[in-house]
Amino acid sequence: MKQTIPDTYTIQKWLFDEAEGRFDIDLAESGIQYHHVNDLTIDYNYDLNYSLDRGKLELRKAIAEMYSVSEDNIAITNGAQEALYLFYRIFLSDKDHIITFTPGWQQSWEIPHITGAEVTKIRLRAEENYRLNIDTIKNSIKSNTKLIIFSNPNNPTGVLLSESELLELTQLCEKNNIFMVADEEYFTDYQNSLIKKVKHSCIVGSLSKVYGFPGLRLGWLISDQKNIEAVVNYKRYVSVSNSSLCEYLGIKILSNYKVHLTHYANLVSEGYNILRNWIADFPILDITQPEGTPFAYIKLSNNINSYQFCRSLLKNQKVLLMPAEVFEDEFAIRVSFGREKNILMPGLAKVALELTDTNID
Repeated sequence: MKQTIPDTYTIQKWLFDEAEGRFDIDLAESGIQYHHVNDLTIDYNYDLNYSLDRGKLELRKAIAEMYSVSEDNIAITNGAQEALYLFYRIFLSDKDHIITFTPGWQQSWEIPHITGAEVTKIRLRAEENYRLNIDTIKNSIKSNTKLIIFSNPNNPTGVLLSESELLELTQLCEKNNIFMVADEEYFTDYQNSLIKKVKHSCIVGSLSKVYGFPGLRLGWLISDQKNIEAVVNYKRYVSVSNSSLCEYLGIKILSNYKVHLTHYANLVSEGYNILRNWIADFPILDITQPEGTPFAYIKLSNNINSYQFCRSLLKNQKVLLMPAEVFEDEFAIRVSFGREKNILMPGLAKVALELTDTNID
């Protein structure tokens, strides 16, 4: 029987059911430290009429300029997650097969599954430094494989596709007539986006992770015009349009996007130096070097259940981390370091206390 309701969204269950209201320091949320309303200049006489179903033209033009694409190839959505949801719904059917990766984002296999598509999840392995294995992908392709879904850089591992890996993957998809979807939430080199290199592709981004405005719920999808029109039409049935106010603020933010990208780069660089110095005291921990992300994936000893460790940390130290289990993995934690020093250092000190009290072989 076809599944019509997705399974429990484990990452949200952890954040909102188990952890909400129980932590003082958040090193789990995967973007940089959030900004505040008073960081922006607002015209309080701004009207609160509906926005356009595809997003305000001025906002789409700002994004189009960043990527050097046409504004007609852009749809504005309520975060990147809505963008991906809408795309899966308009693109997939029960005749299709998709390939995605774990550890990864549950939406990338759950929503295609409830459309009726057959799903293959390929495990990215620590012993291969969580890099794509092209041979494994080749062996997973079927005659009805329509879509390969990945995040670049990967969430939660922080691994970025190399130029050679992307070229191999692209050639494989072109040979087999497979469409490519990349979640580029943490991608900041817009001129090297997948959408600039691969004709049959779609990418998503947002103001949440790199820019530090997740509460605006403002994302975008870039693809060919046929897909954009189908996504916009589906959106009319789902959310009609985005918040006009949020789009107005988004225009202000992206008018200075290079300033925000510099802030992001500086915060990530400083935060990673702090994390790297901290982890030197715990040689038993194995960190995967992040490639442009504000978080790092850290392997624990195999005798430590990462879910239980994060629960104990939450209870004893009131610090929030992401356990590997929410990404369909185990024995690892994702630690966000895109924080100001006065947040990151006390948070890591408390994690150290919990590690010291935990039996690590």
